[in-house]
Amino acid sequence: MKNQPRILFWDIETSQMTTKSWGLWNQNINPNQIVQDWHIICISYKWLHRKKVKNFYLNFDESTTDDYEVVKQMREVLMKADCVVGHNGDRYDLKKFQSRLIYHKLPAMPPIISVDTLKEARKVFKFSSNKLDYIAQYLGVGAKMDTGGIALWEACASGSRKALRKMVSYCDMDVLILQKVYERLLPYMKGHPNLSLDSENITCPKCNSPNMVKKNLRRTAAGIMRRQYQCKDCGGHYTLRAAEKTKSLTQN
Repeated sequence: MKNQPRILFWDIETSQMTTKSWGLWNQNINPNQIVQDWHIICISYKWLHRKKVKNFYLNFDESTTDDYEVVKQMREVLMKADCVVGHNGDRYDLKKFQSRLIYHKLPAMPPIISVDTLKEARKVFKFSSNKLDYIAQYLGVGAKMDTGGIALWEACASGSRKALRKMVSYCDMDVLILQKVYERLLPYMKGHPNLSLDSENITCPKCNSPNMVKKNLRRTAAGIMRRQYQCKDCGGHYTLRAAEKTKSLTQN
C-alpha cells in the first residue's frame, strides 16, 4: 500500500546515577551529591513494515559515558517519523532523550506525534499489570529478555563489551514485543492520532488502509449520525470527520 505512515517503534536504555549519601533508606539526594549523572547506553528502533531492528550504542573504544553520537544519530531518525510508539514513551523515553539532546546542544526537534502504549493500556483496559512484559505475555505475543538484574548495568558502566552487546539485544527485544503489543491494542485504542495520508480516498485514520467494511450509522457525542466503518487490516472502528463527508457521499 502506497503512502504508508512512517511509524517508528523505539526504546532506550540508560545508565544508573552514582551519588553520595549518608544512609540506605529514605535519602533526599541533592544535585551536589551526584558523582556521575546518567547517560544513554543504547537506543533500538524499528520501522513498521520493516523486518530489521536497528540500534545506536556507546562506543566503548572512546568512552563508556559519552552518548553524543547516539543522541545525534537517533535525532535524525526521529525527524523522519510521522509517529513514534513507546511504552511509557511520553513520560520516560522521549523526556530522557530530550534531556540529552539539550545537554549536547543539539537542535530542538519539532513536536512529535506519539502513541504511548502504557497510556492506552491504562485508558482502555484493566490489566493486572501495565508493564510491557506482563501485557506481552498476557496477550501471548512474547516476553522481555532476562537481563540477569542490575549486574548488567554495572558491567556496562565498567566498560564490558559483552555486557553492552547483551544490553543492546535486550533493547532490541523490547522493540519487537512493543510492536506486537501495539498491533494487538490498536483496534481498541481511543487516543490514537489520525495518520490518514490519502486526501482523495477514505482510509483508516489509524493505519491509513483503504480496506474497510461499512457498518451501521452511529450517533456521535455531539448527537450527529455518522457512518461507521471497520478497518479490515488493523480492525479499528472509525467514523468520518466533517472534512471527509464529501468523499463519503461520492463513494458510497
